[in-house]
Amino acid sequence: MHLRHASRSGPTILPMCPPLQRREFVQQLRQLGLAPGDVVMVHASLKAIGPVEAGAAGIVQALQDCLGPGGTLMAYVSWDRSPYEETLNGASLDPAARLAWPAFDPADPRTGTEPGFGRLNAFICSAPGVLRSAHPDANMAALGARARELVGEHPLDEGYGPGSPLERFVQFGGKVLLLGAPLDAVTVLHHAEVLANIPHKRRVRYEQPVLDARGHKVWRVAEEFDTNGILDQFAQDGAMDAVETIARAYVAEGRGRTARVGGATCHLFDAQDLVRFGQAWLERHFG
Repeated sequence: MHLRHASRSGPTILPMCPPLQRREFVQQLRQLGLAPGDVVMVHASLKAIGPVEAGAAGIVQALQDCLGPGGTLMAYVSWDRSPYEETLNGASLDPAARLAWPAFDPADPRTGTEPGFGRLNAFICSAPGVLRSAHPDANMAALGARARELVGEHPLDEGYGPGSPLERFVQFGGKVLLLGAPLDAVTVLHHAEVLANIPHKRRVRYEQPVLDARGHKVWRVAEEFDTNGILDQFAQDGAMDAVETIARAYVAEGRGRTARVGGATCHLFDAQDLVRFGQAWLERHFG
């Protein structure tokens, strides 16, 4: 492929690459190690992958093609109206804002997702048959055969620990798929943080507006280990957090599978192995 170089007459013009066709995308996913019946948690950067036939919709369809009717796709989507920062560790909303704040409704297709988590997550939440868990901030969305098993229960007191979708995802033998997403995106390692027997783990408390059994908005307290820095040294601005640090160590040991999918370097990890590794790593360094 030849590039047209810049000249005095104008800027560099790069050739347009044709979008990756869905069948090619499926083939590359299978070469990476995805198989029919898998339970997969996906993290994706559409920019890194490059153009794909039908965009985000085509990627989700390719994933479903690859997983087949017995497979399940899950994503960490959170909620764009989560009042996490506004109520964190004793902070409070003024009465008018508290009254006006919407309640989280996982069954409402208009319920948004955290914008920073990418366009693919937003599309998954709008896909037919999607189910979302009941925890607003640690919210998970799932499609496929085991979606209800994965996200049907999600207690507010442990967004990433016992009884959470992450725990069941690991128990189901899930796989973590990074489609061009960075290593700091491996959400399942928050479960390893919960399990690790290390002192001085940071905890946070905040409030969430949810619907009670009668459909009325109520404010509930959520409490969990701090995913923004389980230990003080992982909560420093500009420093790697525990998730990225552990994921880098995992890849450096040659674990998981790595291959090109589209234009991106992609990874596929066994969730059970990754969580065991993460728990042992934390206990070895800080236990």
